[in-house]
Amino acid sequence: MIHEIAPHVFNNEFKIADPKATDFIIRYNGAKTLLKKVDGGYAIPRVGELLALENKALADFEGHYLFSIDDTAFFLDDSKATFEAEAPSGYEYMGNRTFRAMAPVERLGGATATHIAHWESLNKFCGRCGNVTIRGDKERSIICPKCGNIVYPRISPVVIVAVHNGDKLLMAHNIDNPNPRLFLISGFVEVGESLEQAVHREVMEEAGLRVKNVRYFSSQPWAFSDSLIAGFTAELDGDDTIRMQKEELSEAMWVKREDIPEYETDVSISCCLIEDFRHKA
Repeated sequence: MIHEIAPHVFNNEFKIADPKATDFIIRYNGAKTLLKKVDGGYAIPRVGELLALENKALADFEGHYLFSIDDTAFFLDDSKATFEAEAPSGYEYMGNRTFRAMAPVERLGGATATHIAHWESLNKFCGRCGNVTIRGDKERSIICPKCGNIVYPRISPVVIVAVHNGDKLLMAHNIDNPNPRLFLISGFVEVGESLEQAVHREVMEEAGLRVKNVRYFSSQPWAFSDSLIAGFTAELDGDDTIRMQKEELSEAMWVKREDIPEYETDVSISCCLIEDFRHKA
């Protein structure tokens, strides 16, 4: 899964630090991230690269430390260049899904960094009094210096579930997913419900099915929706007739174990749950 990067080590404790020229820099414009074009793909630029493009020295760097992976840090660009509409030659502003095609360190680091960048971009002003906010200097937070309101990073809980029906697995395709492959039922946890209750509700809402024997499988961070995803398995309880929620799904069906193709498990927990079912024959 995306957070499994061993032997590399993700260090996300809060601290104040200065950049090295070889550190990664995230230039986020509120929707997309500036990436360097390389060999038909993309890479996260280094601090020294962008400074050189603008004829600046390391001492001129405007940005702040986010976290590090091994000895390489990720910094968020605070300069006015962040808001420029055009990318420099050889670079392009790309959506977060681009990180999914990168190597493990850049994939996790880029996705996590833009998760933080997105949260910061939504909290430039206090939601209580409207005053301009500042970043906390003792923990990862945004503080209103006028009324004292503190905002912490947004991490929305999500559940995803592999529903078993004998040798068949409930598989579906969300209408918002550009990947045409079938995956699993998932959804955000609502206020006032447990993770297990969310599993029951989501399966009923999206597929019109009841489930039982809900069991925890694993979890993963999912920066692409500012989320933490909890994975579960469950068994069909009763009638197997699918009543698909067309506002959410374009497909929903029972798929026999032998008809499920292989899924790569290096990114998403959905693929891990599918592969876990596929190998339990």
